[in-house]
Order: sequence, then C-alpha cells, then structure tokens
Amino acid sequence: MKRIKLIIPVLMLSLFFTGLFLVQSDKAMASANLYWGSQGNEVVTLQQTLNTQGYWCGEADGIFGPKTYAAVIKFQRAKGLDVDGIVGPNTKAALGLNDNKTATTITPSRDGSSIYRGRTLTMTATAYCSCYQCNYPYYGAPSYLGLPLGKGIIAVDPKVIPMGSRLYVEGYGEGIAADQGGAIKGNRLDLCFASHQQALNYGIKTVKVTILD
Repeated sequence: MKRIKLIIPVLMLSLFFTGLFLVQSDKAMASANLYWGSQGNEVVTLQQTLNTQGYWCGEADGIFGPKTYAAVIKFQRAKGLDVDGIVGPNTKAALGLNDNKTATTITPSRDGSSIYRGRTLTMTATAYCSCYQCNYPYYGAPSYLGLPLGKGIIAVDPKVIPMGSRLYVEGYGEGIAADQGGAIKGNRLDLCFASHQQALNYGIKTVKVTILD
C-alpha cells in the first residue's frame, strides 16, 4: 500500500510536467519565424492572410517561395517594419496572425483567374539555372539578393526594373527580380528554371513583363 501511495503522486507530477512541456512546445512552434523555404500549415495561413490583405502571393500552397517572399517584403515596406523577408513576431503581429485565427483566400477575379495590373514592358527573355555551366564563376552562390536560385528568380537590369520587384512574365509566371548578370542590360531579363534542360528548352523569347510592385 505504501508503494502505491508513493507511485500515485509521482505519476501525477510526471503527467503535470509532461503537459507543461507540451504546452511550451506548442507555444515555441507557434512563435517560430517563417522564412524562404518554410513549409506547412503556418505558411498556408500566412499566404491566406497576405492575399486577404491585398498582398497577393498566389495560391496558398504552404510553401514559402519567391511569391510569398515578395509579398512579405511589400507588406513590411508598407507597414514600416524591418524589410528582411522574415515573418517574425513583429510581422506576425502586424498581420494579425495568432493560433486561433485563420484567413480566407480571395481570388482576384470573378472566374478565379489572376489579373495582373502594373507597368508592362516588352523584353527579351533568356533562361538559366543553378548549375555550374550557367553560373561560372559563381557556382553555388545565391542570387544577388541572397535567395536560393530556382524557379521564380529573375535576373534584371536594376536601371530598368528595381531589385525586389514582383513580376509577371508572359509564359513563365510570377517571380521576383532577385538577380543580376553581366549580359543582362536594358530590356533583357534572365529567367531561372529548376533544371538546365528546362533552361535550354526555353531558349530566347520576346515576352511581355508586368511589374506588379
């Protein structure tokens, strides 16, 4: 009987501290920063919230990529926050994000298709990827803005298109002006693809480019 009496309080204390640990873990996860490469439900909520507040980042797919990054940058600039593309406590507070709040995705047109408004340029587009052949002698380096090279990264002439601008390129989709190149001057831009073969297949095209922000 004495052993049973001793075991019960020990079990109760163990359950108490286990519950406390889980609560603290949940709080820590909820307060974690979101940044390029983050994935999951928190990113979905972030994307939905950005879309709802007019900072369109495309479909809420739960992947923090170039569209979400560009929308976060635009939001931070508009709200006078540190412009770093990281969704930390201050940016979350400004967005009104919390554990119990979800947002509703909005569509920019009645039929669900995207409407792209902004200054439109006719430009010559080439293609590249993150491989050695495309990036020598800077193989392994990130884009000019420090973002990983991949689909959605676009090299521009900053005298024509400001760095960090969100773009819509005809036949390519949305991306962010996050890179530069020695041959990218004037009305030229270089579109990053996921593979070298995709870049080769794209070739050289004349496209319409809309500067979204």
